[in-house]
Amino acid sequence: MTRLFRAFLWLRWRVFVNSLERTGARDTIERFSLATEKLGPLIALTLLIPSSLMLAAIGLVAGYGLASGSWLIPMEVVRYFLLASTAFTMIGPIVLPPRDAGNVVRFLLLPIPRGALYTAHAAGAIADPWVLLTVPPVLMVPIGLAAGGRFVAAAIALAAGALFVLVIVGLTALLSATIHLLLRDRRRSDLVMLLLVVILPLLGLFPSMMQARRAREVIAEPSSETAPRSGPSLVGVAARRVFSGLPSELYARSVKAPAASGAVVPIAGLGALALVIQALGIAAFSRMLDMPVSLGARRAGTFARLWALRIPGLTPAASAVALAHVRLALRTPRGRSMFVAPLLMLLVFGLVVRRTGEVAFPGIDLASGLGLATFTSFISVLAILPFAMNQFAIDKAGFTREMLLPLGIGELLAGKAVGNAIVAFIPAVCCVVLSALLVPGGHPALWVALLPGIASIYVLGAPAAAALSALFPRAVDLSSIGNGSNAHQAAGLLGMLAFIVSAAPCVLLAMVATRYFGRPELAPLFLLVWLAIASAVARLLFVPVRRLVASRCETLAQYY
Repeated sequence: MTRLFRAFLWLRWRVFVNSLERTGARDTIERFSLATEKLGPLIALTLLIPSSLMLAAIGLVAGYGLASGSWLIPMEVVRYFLLASTAFTMIGPIVLPPRDAGNVVRFLLLPIPRGALYTAHAAGAIADPWVLLTVPPVLMVPIGLAAGGRFVAAAIALAAGALFVLVIVGLTALLSATIHLLLRDRRRSDLVMLLLVVILPLLGLFPSMMQARRAREVIAEPSSETAPRSGPSLVGVAARRVFSGLPSELYARSVKAPAASGAVVPIAGLGALALVIQALGIAAFSRMLDMPVSLGARRAGTFARLWALRIPGLTPAASAVALAHVRLALRTPRGRSMFVAPLLMLLVFGLVVRRTGEVAFPGIDLASGLGLATFTSFISVLAILPFAMNQFAIDKAGFTREMLLPLGIGELLAGKAVGNAIVAFIPAVCCVVLSALLVPGGHPALWVALLPGIASIYVLGAPAAAALSALFPRAVDLSSIGNGSNAHQAAGLLGMLAFIVSAAPCVLLAMVATRYFGRPELAPLFLLVWLAIASAVARLLFVPVRRLVASRCETLAQYY
């Protein structure tokens, strides 16, 4: 067994070194792009060293404070940190799946027991930041207790810490295997992607919205002391019982028990929880190994005639590129999320506005329909970043075929720009129309000004998107979740900044029309003139971008 683990560690190390040495890069820009992508996680782990030292110091002080009975706050800090670690353990494998199931299945061809495969799969979770930062405090608390003379309590804390680590490692392995099982079926993976990429982030907005609303209600009440207090609700009682059974709470109760007998129940609870989670993890992992890698087949398209149409104003070749880009967005889970995410955000915020009269979202006023339409339509533009900032590499082998066709670079860029515009404008227009229906009100001229404003933002950002896609290409899996389908980090960040900067003139012109001149009806005229200017500027910017893409066609053809 020891030799197997040594082989797994050596394999991981060689894979990492080979990814740096044998990148296949042919120019300096590509080597820099690949190096930043490969070294990013390593730099992030290096930055965790100060945090680990600080948490180790807090754990040592917490253990010694429990032994002396004088310092209790450090232990509360450790308790709530472990609670946050448990939460990240449950969210982390969903947002950033750490391992590839396909590589694990290949090990079945070797004489390796399945138990060893699961142990190696689960042990890899220790490298996750939320698990790695958990080890220093749970290791130093027993040392602090021993330094204070409470050796029995130190042994109990050491056992509780080991069980807690087993619980969160098992949770990571269980969730990772479950996600891979869900994504094996093509149709089921589409529903899962919709839930994970779109709905869950929206649900995360509700706590901040509810807290802000409660704060205003408390401020509006004249006196909370005279208000009658009712008894605890059933939901509150159930929530407290569930909270007391969390791994972090069981660990804290076992460590803070005044006698060894008081730690029996929480220790037993942690042990039972670790046993159940590990058993479920082994079952899910075994099912993942036995299940085929891909299930389900694509059905024939029902819009075959639509893809044969020609977009007015484009050559037949550029129109074909644009429609192929839109079709790629409609057929992949990540592409569909770009259409659905702004609409779901609009529906959630719109229903809250109609129900409460406002949206308690920090830093943004979405109480009016005009503000809601502006926010969600701009989100529609930002939602296309995974495609717009990686528009050539997402085609994979399709880019090579495009280069073999009688297709000019200018036609390719025009088709990609129009394709991204269609993907962004369909949800943006729907957001404006639905906002007007859900929350009517506001000056009609400002509603009309939204569309040329959004168009000018995209038009100015389109050359930057094409240039960044050529400079920082990245091979992606558009059916994956999390980082696997995102554009290169540098391209995504710079592209978002480009769109934000492009929005500044639109905001300034709208403010000049409404506040300086006091005539909102001038806003559409100003923004239409600005759209014409932005189109001319973008046309000039596409000249050097065309040369840049032409010089990197050979490099881009490798991403398949």
